[in-house]
Amino acid sequence: MHENTQQLVKKTTVLDLFCGAGGMSLGFQNAGCEIIGGIDKNPHAIKTHQKNFPDCKLKLPARDIHKVSLSKLPLQPGEVDILIGAPPCQVFSAVGRVKIKSLSKPDIDSEPRNFLYKYVVRFLGYYKPLFFAIENVNTLKSHKIFSTMIAHLEKGLGARRRDYPGYDIKYQVLQASDYGVPQRRKRLFIVGVRKDLGLTFEFPSMSTEKTVSVGNAIGDLIPLTPPYRPLTTKSRHQQIDSEKPYLSLPQSEYQEKMRKKITESEDYDAVMNHICRSHNPVDLICFAMLSQGGKYTDLPEFMRRYRWDIFNDKYKRLPWNEPAWTLTAHMQKDCLAYIHPTQTRSISVREAARLQSFPDDFIFDAPMTRMFELVGNSVPPLLAEAIARPIVEQVRAYYESL
Repeated sequence: MHENTQQLVKKTTVLDLFCGAGGMSLGFQNAGCEIIGGIDKNPHAIKTHQKNFPDCKLKLPARDIHKVSLSKLPLQPGEVDILIGAPPCQVFSAVGRVKIKSLSKPDIDSEPRNFLYKYVVRFLGYYKPLFFAIENVNTLKSHKIFSTMIAHLEKGLGARRRDYPGYDIKYQVLQASDYGVPQRRKRLFIVGVRKDLGLTFEFPSMSTEKTVSVGNAIGDLIPLTPPYRPLTTKSRHQQIDSEKPYLSLPQSEYQEKMRKKITESEDYDAVMNHICRSHNPVDLICFAMLSQGGKYTDLPEFMRRYRWDIFNDKYKRLPWNEPAWTLTAHMQKDCLAYIHPTQTRSISVREAARLQSFPDDFIFDAPMTRMFELVGNSVPPLLAEAIARPIVEQVRAYYESL
């Protein structure tokens, strides 16, 4: 093998569209890839992504993808081996569709966010990567736009269709808890491989390891007492920047994995972003009355201040011995559906990150509410890594054959 080919094999390059905080980037990096850039319109997402992937060749400020000029980017066609992305999915989710209708937008099928995938097609046509991988909510499969999306990803669209490389496409709904993530989270993955390369792709088999529970994931983090009132801006920044010691040595393989780089560091053995919200006294009383796995409708009737058919998820206490239910970006508004299994409070940012499989050395750089948003919107890194490994194997085999 030639020396330059060895370098290519070692550095399978990845560009991340709609990168968010970087969950998908981290999964592909852990599978042996080099992340060369992330694009997102959320400034907190970009700041966090660039903090955790400081060596990216492409470093754009927060920017809408439709404002990105491909010819002006410091990346040339042929420099991107794998294109990945998780376009905003609220329009395709059941909850998101209900919300949009409630805002007097009955024609939700014409929502601009339905067509963000077309920018993925644009990037594919320009960079012609060997593979692409897209993540979205599993309900996208039943959306009437899905077949059109797949056709465009496969064959391109518009006047530049003749220059489009063409992709063989496979898609499948995966359950995150089947791949080591301590969370029940079904997501659709769409993977494409260039038709002209003779490469293949098969979705990864389920992990044979035991399902990771909430307790396995967060049991080594120290107990927190929620503040009695919302913090001042100064106090909030002090909390965000503070490090907290661990409660104990790792008590599970998952905790060891989450702490690996922290433990290897000689500088510190503490965790950041372990901060939680303040709660009013009524909420705290409700928290205390719920058993693990309990929800709003389990409360005594005299304590139910809201309609049960609308606010069924108003209060939910996580189980200790099972995976968490799906984390969402609604955590930026409140975390009442994610009450700690054994403590009278909602979960912290770091606990939410653990439940998404972000390791403790991954730092979220944003105000607390925005941290929760970034975590809830993320692709779990362990799930992304499971998708990445068979792709990376094929890319390396391709370069070795040159």
